[in-house]
Amino acid sequence: MEELIFGLIGGTALLMYGVDMMGDGLEKASGDTMQKVLKVLTGNVWAAFIVGTIVTAIVQSSTAVTVLTVGFVNSGLMKLPQAIGIIYGANIGTTLTTQLMAFSFKFKLTDVALPILGIGFALNAIARNKKLKNLGQAMMGFGLMFLGLKILNDGIPMLEQSQGLKEFFAKYATNPFVGVMLGAAVTAMVHSSAATIGLVMILSQAGLLSLDAAIFIMLGDNIGTCVTAQLASMTGNINARRTAWAHTFYNIFGVLLALIFKPFFMWVITIITESMHANPNISMYIANSHTLFNVLSAVIFLPITKYYVKFLEKAIKPKDNRVQKKETLDELLLDTPAIAIEVAKKELVRGYQLVEEMMQITMDMVYNHKKDKIGDVADIETEINNMQKDLTRYIVKIASKELQEEQSIMIPPLISSVNNIEKSGDRLIEICGLLEKKIDQNAEFTETAIGELKILESKVLEMCNICIESIEKNFENTPKIRGLENEVDALSDELQENYVNRLNEGITNVDSGVLFVDMVGHLERIADYIYKTTLYAKDELIGIKRKYRQESF
Repeated sequence: MEELIFGLIGGTALLMYGVDMMGDGLEKASGDTMQKVLKVLTGNVWAAFIVGTIVTAIVQSSTAVTVLTVGFVNSGLMKLPQAIGIIYGANIGTTLTTQLMAFSFKFKLTDVALPILGIGFALNAIARNKKLKNLGQAMMGFGLMFLGLKILNDGIPMLEQSQGLKEFFAKYATNPFVGVMLGAAVTAMVHSSAATIGLVMILSQAGLLSLDAAIFIMLGDNIGTCVTAQLASMTGNINARRTAWAHTFYNIFGVLLALIFKPFFMWVITIITESMHANPNISMYIANSHTLFNVLSAVIFLPITKYYVKFLEKAIKPKDNRVQKKETLDELLLDTPAIAIEVAKKELVRGYQLVEEMMQITMDMVYNHKKDKIGDVADIETEINNMQKDLTRYIVKIASKELQEEQSIMIPPLISSVNNIEKSGDRLIEICGLLEKKIDQNAEFTETAIGELKILESKVLEMCNICIESIEKNFENTPKIRGLENEVDALSDELQENYVNRLNEGITNVDSGVLFVDMVGHLERIADYIYKTTLYAKDELIGIKRKYRQESF
């Protein structure tokens, strides 16, 4: 009995730890893949469904993918219909592990647990490439999972002799409600439906669980896996909470349908399993029931996703009847640095959009000799300052994670770009200060001076648009931005020279001229900040180390 208890404890621990290590290693190894796949997503729920299936099949953790999806929605990277499509696919992709477990029992893959563990350890210890190290970690996870299954499998003869356990499971697990609740509770505690189903397979092979009881627990597993996403969404916005509830309701509705149509469900499982295998064992029936349940749920829900979204919008209301603010920098995404960096870059774009808005309002007041919107400019500048603090903290948190080389290259230019945005805001506040002096001194600009400022402003705004485009689309605009930077520098010198000529001709006065020259100088410096960020966008912001720093900062 002592050997049985220790075997159950140790085998279960190895199984759960192995599943977790395998998923973590695969997730780290595929971080860039997930980033690229994410960009493929459109509003088409079918595309999202396919992506969810593929990504989860790669990382083997529907919980991780669903939590990431909640983070995507919370950060505005994804809309609710897309997120629901991802969830449909994630539930299918994660069934690959249970199929592998069933396959391992039939073909004795558990006997190669130690060699797989050893190869994975060697790869993780020796490889210098981080992707190979992470793949080694995933192999170690596979090995530990198989080793845990082997230890548990070795205890089957002793489990078969336990009359007490047989009576317990016969009395309670065959009750649909108890079975579903048991599966949900255990999976919620261990955060892994695959590990729970692995235990169910062992108990079933020992004769302690009937196929009916095993399937009830399997259905509960699908509900229990929703708990992590629910917890992750608690601090999120309304769409993040709707995403978590989409996952929960989806699985609950699927379980209810499976229970209602249980005879048909069991018949389909039997037909499919026996057509695929000549002498199937009970583990194969369980694995196929897990896969089939999630496939049928997706088949039912995919055509009605539009109505499901409407249901969620009505069922899950914003707190206090107010639409909550979108949380762009979601910390749920920090464990996937590739995605977190994309979120940070998206926030850079928002920062430069704020600079554009701030500049347009400021210069419009200058041209019209008014200061009625200085309060609006100050509010935008406060928002930029808050963005700088929040985004810098977020980037520092990204830097504390295990990064690939190209991701490490992106960290310094991200921080430098944030500072460039904040400096641009400071320059525009300085222009507002000059505007107040201009109005107090009644120092109006000539029409010629206003026309010149408008030309300069348009050049700077064009540079800002190019900068935003470069960050968003990850392509090089160096010749264009360098040409505009040279034009701005030349135009700044020309405008200052023109002012001196007008002063000599008596067309303007010293007071208005000094204010004019200072404004030109501030706009020219803003152009410099934009130029620096745009140059980063061509290499270091996409993870390419700059070899030759020929551009002067």
